[in-house]
Amino acid sequence: MKMKRCVWKALSLQACLLAACTSEMSEPFGDRNDGWLELNFAVVETRADLDASGAGSFSEGDRIGLYIDNGSKVEFRTLTYTSGSWEPRLSRNDFGEGTLTLAAHYPVQTDPVDNFGNTTFSLSEEQSGEGFAASDLLFARKSLPAGENRADMLFSHALHRLRTEISGTEISEVKVRSRMKAAVNLLTGEVSASEEALGWITPRKNTDGSYEAVILPQRAETFRDDQGLLKISTPKKVITYQAPAEVDGTPLEEFRAGQQLTLKLSLKESVEPEEPDVPVISDWANKKVWVYGIEAPVWEETATEWIRLHPNTYSTYYLPWKPEYGWYDCNKTDPENDDKTAYADGNMCWAASVSNLLHWWFAQNKTYIDRYNTRYEGPSYEYPLPKKQESDIFQCFIDTFVNEGGYGEKGINWFINGDIPSVPARRNPNDGGYFKEVFGDVRLGKDVTGMGKEKFNNTIKDALANRKAIAISLAFSTGGHLETIWGAEFDENGDVSYIYMADNNDRDTFEESKVGIGRFQIVYSSDKIFTGFLSGYIGSSTPVSIKGLTIIELGQEQWEAFFREHPEL
Repeated sequence: MKMKRCVWKALSLQACLLAACTSEMSEPFGDRNDGWLELNFAVVETRADLDASGAGSFSEGDRIGLYIDNGSKVEFRTLTYTSGSWEPRLSRNDFGEGTLTLAAHYPVQTDPVDNFGNTTFSLSEEQSGEGFAASDLLFARKSLPAGENRADMLFSHALHRLRTEISGTEISEVKVRSRMKAAVNLLTGEVSASEEALGWITPRKNTDGSYEAVILPQRAETFRDDQGLLKISTPKKVITYQAPAEVDGTPLEEFRAGQQLTLKLSLKESVEPEEPDVPVISDWANKKVWVYGIEAPVWEETATEWIRLHPNTYSTYYLPWKPEYGWYDCNKTDPENDDKTAYADGNMCWAASVSNLLHWWFAQNKTYIDRYNTRYEGPSYEYPLPKKQESDIFQCFIDTFVNEGGYGEKGINWFINGDIPSVPARRNPNDGGYFKEVFGDVRLGKDVTGMGKEKFNNTIKDALANRKAIAISLAFSTGGHLETIWGAEFDENGDVSYIYMADNNDRDTFEESKVGIGRFQIVYSSDKIFTGFLSGYIGSSTPVSIKGLTIIELGQEQWEAFFREHPEL
């Protein structure tokens, strides 16, 4: 049938009732007060047989199903639009003198007449053409009191319309996911979607470039799984879009009958992460390798960038910090204050090293962080800031936890996932988890202990070859300490011989000479179960024991999966 069309409101993620305009009333069956039922049909904006102007009326041959319930008996009639009127004409007396409940639907369903309470209805998977109209179901219900013959019946939509507007990239194909079968009560208009039948619909593409599909009323939670609600194909990839959690601040719990949801999606082509500067290395012999993303001069005898601060007492070479190098050196502001009750950072070497790793993590994930944008609500990741504590990430740890020792892995996973460590205690109820929605149960921080020669070397090599950053746990005679490794040198056998390490206790040296990284020799016990480093103090050969390493991964696989689920970002 051809009915007048009205414009559907298309606000971003906005649901609206499918009721804005109606068709003209159809002609009544006959003269008033002659015993015939006078049934006038009006239709809320429909998609059936619209002409170019959007105006129209019922078409020849349109058929409406009508149930008439007199309280004791339900009868069914099919009415056909023929030569400007509906046939057959119905006598009111044929259905009793009392109140009648009239229930009409369009198009006529093919189930048996006596199955009105549980009629099976199926959507068309192909709605790009005639299947769009065939998948619609209109319903009207009216009570006709005793003694009255006339009923004006307004059809409304029993299903849900999903409209999608996509910009930002070329679209090859769009698919809409829905439950495909439902049980319909043709006396009440209630639609109950089957829990089993899920399918993909090819929607209609409108002249304005938007896509529309008729789907069943159903819970939205179903479409927040891996398969999502929409499957959008571009020339480069297929994007999965999950049902939004809310619409204009209101939780989206279901796709309701008689409503439309308009999704406005602006897709952005993701930039593929650059390949690592350090390829997989099969021969480590005599290599000097920085952590991924760092571009700085390695140590050489003739390298003028490396300096000896105390040549009379230490053999150690240092590399002053420069922003273009790409490594970080968060330092304590009060390294001597180990009072656990004080608002201080003397015991928070673990937090300083974790902050280094997180600054590096932000920098290497810049493409993703920029897309994530305002969804990140944590501390600034800019470094250095023009204040005493140059790192707001480190300051965030200081503000949250008491001045006690902790673990690198726990600090990383608190910040990213929201895992609350058992130690140290929190001074403020900050739950962290600034990227919990991206990484969920995936933990990017990991502590590795038991530093025999083989395990130490394997862990370092894996990190350097696979874009991971490293912190190192040390056992001094005065207690444990966590620092950061930014690079390593390997001997002729391919074993780690020196590490480039940043200490968070050397604020005075950093402020005086901008020194951040020191070059320290690695030594192994003869039985290969002990690994340590030499401080460089001239005249001393006693190594400092290495207890373990903390590793952080970039998590780019999870980033990509997140943005596939949120193509609007």
